[in-house]
Parts: sequence; structure tokens; C-alpha cells
Amino acid sequence: MSETPREQESILPDKVLEVEPIEVSRGTIIKIREQIKELVEAPLLSACEELYDKNIQTSGTSANKKDIESHMPGYIVIVFDSLSDKNKEIAKQFGKAEKFEFSDDPCQVKIEIPLNENSSAEEIKTYAEAVAHKFFKQRMTWAPHFTIEELREAYAGDPNDESITIEELEDTYYYDPQSKLFYLSEEHFRKVNEKIED
Repeated sequence: MSETPREQESILPDKVLEVEPIEVSRGTIIKIREQIKELVEAPLLSACEELYDKNIQTSGTSANKKDIESHMPGYIVIVFDSLSDKNKEIAKQFGKAEKFEFSDDPCQVKIEIPLNENSSAEEIKTYAEAVAHKFFKQRMTWAPHFTIEELREAYAGDPNDESITIEELEDTYYYDPQSKLFYLSEEHFRKVNEKIED
């Protein structure tokens, strides 16, 4: 019997050396959970899904054959500035919070994952999951949201341009009539409004 696409996705290659890199722009904001598998290589996928479920923002990951060929560790980069106080303490166990490239970048922590040419994808998956398990679920603080004035300014250069309507913007954004805010997705809206004790 042939496997479904979802079952095929869950099959790991034997070695990280067999994992092709996913060359996608670092820092892409995940709008929906389903998008994670398009951005994250198989050995780190389940860990990054768990971090997303815990409302922890990742801004970069890598565990592929290029890392091994370059003698570099794999990694998961977590946005330190978006963490709860409890999760900041956990993140500090993995490395120093710092700005990596630009002065206006948020502080981030790079969690390095040891790799070598014999690393199996399964052992890297297990290692990354153990890292993700250490963090607590927190409030989602990093989902962008916008007023209609901000979007009118962005699209037309005029915050009062009434030719840009709520209905028109709903083709691209999720609108919450109660707060009068637009989100990148309904999933973001739900996660932001989830009641969680930090």
C-alpha cells in the first residue's frame, strides 16, 4: 500500500548527510503551523513544531548535508526578546543572547546541535526534541498586528485613504472586529488571544 503525503513527510532519511538543505530566507514569519515543514529540514521539524505550539519564535534552523560538509553544527535560533522570563532562563542554558547581523535585530539565542558525518537523522531529531521539551508554553507576543491606518499608510502612503477598505484587506489579513486589528492569519489571532499563565 502506498504512503500518504503526510506519511512520506514523516519518514526520515538514515543520515543527516542525506538531508538536502531548504534554502529559504532566514527570519520568515510562520503564519500557520502547516508552513513549518516548508521551512525546516526533517531532523528538526518535530522540535520546531513543538516550539511553535508553545508560542516560541524561531528565526532560523539548519541540519543538513551542507552543515556536515562544512564541519558546522546544526542549529535552532530562538528569538530571545520574544520569550517569557521563565523561557529566557532556559534559553540562557544553551548560549548567549545576542544580535547576529544587524543592530536592529532582536536578541537571539543560537542552540547548536552537534553533527558529524555519522549523525543519524533520528538521533538529531531526538536531540532537538529534548531541547524543545525543556521550554514552557508561553503567551504569543511576536505575532504582528496592524490597525487599518497602518495598512493604509503601508499600501497607499496615507493613513486616511478610505479607498482601502476592511473588506479589501481581509483578502490578505485576518480581521478581528472587536480589537479592530488585522493579523497575518486567523491562527495568529487565536494564539495571541489564548489564555496562558506565564
